[in-house]
Amino acid sequence: MKTRVFTSIIILFVGINFGFSQPKDGSQQPPSQKERIGMVEERICKPLNLNKQQTEKVTSAFNEFFAEIEKLVDKSANPPIRPEKAKVDALGKIRDEKVRQAIPQSIFPKYLELELSARPKGPEDNDLHPVKP
Repeated sequence: MKTRVFTSIIILFVGINFGFSQPKDGSQQPPSQKERIGMVEERICKPLNLNKQQTEKVTSAFNEFFAEIEKLVDKSANPPIRPEKAKVDALGKIRDEKVRQAIPQSIFPKYLELELSARPKGPEDNDLHPVKP
């Protein structure tokens, strides 16, 4: 009898915990443009030890990139549909070329490594649910 009561209490607490751990509106909001730029400064500009002028040029390139990506997102769908990978890659090349012009060539390979590691992980990056060919 005691084990049934104890098990019931544990199940009740676990159920309550799962209920409170869900987002309030049913979906998570992506970071704002300002938050994304802050992440660029923290994850890319600081490790590269860029000066103020270089940092401004790099954040400007990323700001333009994020604005163009935002235009490509189909917000009429629920959840919003991500843009095609080819279009995102093309915008990324434009951004990287602007960054290449803003920073010394000697640190550009390090920038590419940092940019790749700073990308948000999407559903296709999840090893638990690989995308089937």
